[in-house]
Amino acid sequence: MSKYKQELLSYLLAHQLDYVSGQKLAEHFNISRTAIWKVIESLKSQGYQFESINNKGYRITSLPNHWDSDLLSYLLQDSIFQQQFVFEEVTSTQTVAHELSMKYDEPLIILSELQTAGRGRFKRPWDSKADKGLWMSLVMHPNISYQQIATFNLFMSIAIAEAIKKVAQLDPKIKWPNDIYINNKKICGFLTEIAGDSDGVHTIICGIGININHTHEDFDEKLRQTATSLKIESKAILNRYTFIETLIESIEQYYKLFLTQPFSEVKGVYKSYSMIWDRILRYTEGDKQIYGKAIDLKDDGVLVVLDDTGELHQFISADIEV
Repeated sequence: MSKYKQELLSYLLAHQLDYVSGQKLAEHFNISRTAIWKVIESLKSQGYQFESINNKGYRITSLPNHWDSDLLSYLLQDSIFQQQFVFEEVTSTQTVAHELSMKYDEPLIILSELQTAGRGRFKRPWDSKADKGLWMSLVMHPNISYQQIATFNLFMSIAIAEAIKKVAQLDPKIKWPNDIYINNKKICGFLTEIAGDSDGVHTIICGIGININHTHEDFDEKLRQTATSLKIESKAILNRYTFIETLIESIEQYYKLFLTQPFSEVKGVYKSYSMIWDRILRYTEGDKQIYGKAIDLKDDGVLVVLDDTGELHQFISADIEV
């Protein structure tokens, strides 16, 4: 029945403006009208809403508000991420992604409504409320050198910023190397972890957290000073399915560029999104901490910072306080 459910859903979504009779669906899929009814009832239980009119048939009128694996599969049917795992709750999509990457050799999406132990860079916790944001990990298998992986986050930052700009009509900025801000408040962070051997990197696991439909009240009092959401900034509720479809398309575009082009080809685009230029900021990398102004971004992704004594510093992945 699950096979028919996916195929029936795809058919109804492709004909969403039309009424389709149960008899026509039964003939199209070569199954009984009772089987059609059972599938539609199953879809209703998942949050799909239908209008049904005698002598005309069925029509989908509303889609689920929560993440639904069948709808995600339909939207991403042309994506490289054909293996999708959708959960109601996990400790962290990144943890699940590590486990699943040992079982599958193809690209994966791991998506959850809620994370109980979401984490970002430097093992910082990430608040991941249900039905509000996008908590996702992607598994990719690039087979690249360790040297090349240094610019992966920079390509992905552009991809995320451009998806936000397209869907929400906002002006996102990148805090090097990979945090996304709007109006000087953080809206997205992501964590990249790799696995490899003596031949190079064979697996990238990229965990992405984006605040989409949060209100001010969804953040604790401390976070309200530093965090924001697409809803807060655009003053509109965003369709999370529209966003994830656009985001995955953008990620695939820049992932392909990452595999085939040097960072120098998109460095100008990255710098146009950057929020760190012409600002005295604090940079921390390991035990090293300085105050300085970013003056250059090299083709290998290394950031060059000038401190107040005139000394130049190079950072690979510093924590920057804005």
